[in-house]
Amino acid sequence: MSMSSMNMHSHSGLLFVVLLALNSDGGHALISPSPLSPRSSQRNHVSRSVRATNINIKPLTTTSPLPFNIKTGNSASLIPLLRWNNIQTQQPRHHSGDSALLLRSSLASSSTSSEDDAITTTPVSITLIVGIASALLGYLYSKCLKIGFNVLWKQFPNSSISKSFIPSSKHIMVTMTLAGTIVATLSTLYFPKMFSAHEYIHVLSKEDNPNMDKFPADILKSIVPLMALSLLTSVSGFSMGPEAPMVGAGSVVGVNLGRRYIASKKKGNGGSDSGIDESKLEETLAYAGAAGALTGAMNFPLAGPIFALEFTSRHGGLTRAAGKSWSAVMMATLAGMAVVRGLLGPGAHVGGHFTYTAKAAVGALHGREMVLGGLLMGVSGAVVGTCFHKGVAFLKKSIWSKKSSSSKAVSIGKKLLLVMIIGWISTLFPQTMFWGEPSLQCMVDGQCTAFSATPHGIPAAMMQAARVNPNEPFASGTAALQVGLAKLSAIALASCAKLPGGVIFPLLSNGASLGHFLVSALQPFFSAASSSLVSPMMIMSFMCAMLTSITRTPLGSVLILAFTASGVTPLSVLLPGVLLASYVSVWVSERLSKDTFFSYSE
Repeated sequence: MSMSSMNMHSHSGLLFVVLLALNSDGGHALISPSPLSPRSSQRNHVSRSVRATNINIKPLTTTSPLPFNIKTGNSASLIPLLRWNNIQTQQPRHHSGDSALLLRSSLASSSTSSEDDAITTTPVSITLIVGIASALLGYLYSKCLKIGFNVLWKQFPNSSISKSFIPSSKHIMVTMTLAGTIVATLSTLYFPKMFSAHEYIHVLSKEDNPNMDKFPADILKSIVPLMALSLLTSVSGFSMGPEAPMVGAGSVVGVNLGRRYIASKKKGNGGSDSGIDESKLEETLAYAGAAGALTGAMNFPLAGPIFALEFTSRHGGLTRAAGKSWSAVMMATLAGMAVVRGLLGPGAHVGGHFTYTAKAAVGALHGREMVLGGLLMGVSGAVVGTCFHKGVAFLKKSIWSKKSSSSKAVSIGKKLLLVMIIGWISTLFPQTMFWGEPSLQCMVDGQCTAFSATPHGIPAAMMQAARVNPNEPFASGTAALQVGLAKLSAIALASCAKLPGGVIFPLLSNGASLGHFLVSALQPFFSAASSSLVSPMMIMSFMCAMLTSITRTPLGSVLILAFTASGVTPLSVLLPGVLLASYVSVWVSERLSKDTFFSYSE
């Protein structure tokens, strides 16, 4: 909703309240719960106007004060004192097939019995603590990722053991198989149910009274295995990222710190009621913890909180609880960012580092090119994303069907087989390895940046079997397609093997290579006068569209690309088309399939 329309709604709502208050008998009831009687044509006209603007005004009890006070002789009380709840998004209760979201503002008195319109207050102290703690957790995890990669792919290959027993051409296969075996064995025997982003979404996507008891009560027992196994999965070369573990671990930290805060309040009250809406507080702190961990690990100052809030809605918007948690989540995120960036990394450069365009662009991007490119990439991303999650669902159903339930040994064997297939794919296409963020520049510019030159570059001796040379630009659209399909297969198989990890940057990396293929295929249709900005806009749009088809986070995904882009990338030119593609992808995906990659409660 635009600012102008918001102001119009607020003015009409204010006028309505003032008119009725001045005409009411004592001002005890602004609106009767029953339909308005035709006492005044003016009042009926105003009522219809308010309904048209989706402003809900709740009836006030006889003991409730008015939103404003008018007392003779008190000039200060003539100023209206209005309390607006946070803007909420609500799934329509009619037309089950309609995925549109209604924007609803609630004008309520200072004391209201309506649970939907209650303002959830989150104490500043616990909000700051959760933000800082979760950001530190994410920061520590990111440092462990760098150390783990350096040990496995820089130091170990140069050790005497590796040189004596592992040929360089087999190093990728051996390393991924051994690491995958460890992860598969431990996750099957000891940690079969780790709390991850899937559980985070399933619990918090329930609009009314989510079961917060599903969040683990022991922080260490829940997040240590998750972080350790996901860390080993990512650094050993699998196409699974740190985003989902950070969402799961950060939310668990937020919920448990909230529970401790509630317990301390109860203790201070002599063991009686804490005076806090405990479930709402835990829900808000779950969002705050997830956003703080994402920001600390991936350096998403604004994208992190928006992504965490959008993540629990399947329609590309916010749930009511997520909307009410906005202020607390932003406060927690900024507090965590201040500590991580200001104290732990004061000398680190601020800003992104991915460049989507040449330093000197040729020609200007016009509106028609932007709209057509954004629409085309949005629809294409939705189609590819839907095929991806449908394929993953089919494979999971085939591999892990209840009819073929077997022993833990057989389960480990199935996971090991999938791990070996991924290792084989990675040997043939080494540029598909890892979660993609440190090596994303290689995919964004069509391998004009050599894979070995990125932070995830591995020795050339390990890439002898590569079908597409990762250190040379794509020779054709077919080469980009091969890399894209290989990456997509690696992500799908890792998901089927139940390896812990996220899909944000793996899908972005995959989208970049497939985007190069689409641009190459459409090149004959480009006008000779087309700007050089058309191709990067379309590639960036497809990256975002494919991700949002899976995660349903259109605005958060756009901001991730924006905050990770370098200073020379003309974001004001590229982002309008990317934003269009992102939302189109969500809307088209909803119509292509009712099923989703993540499991939502509603």
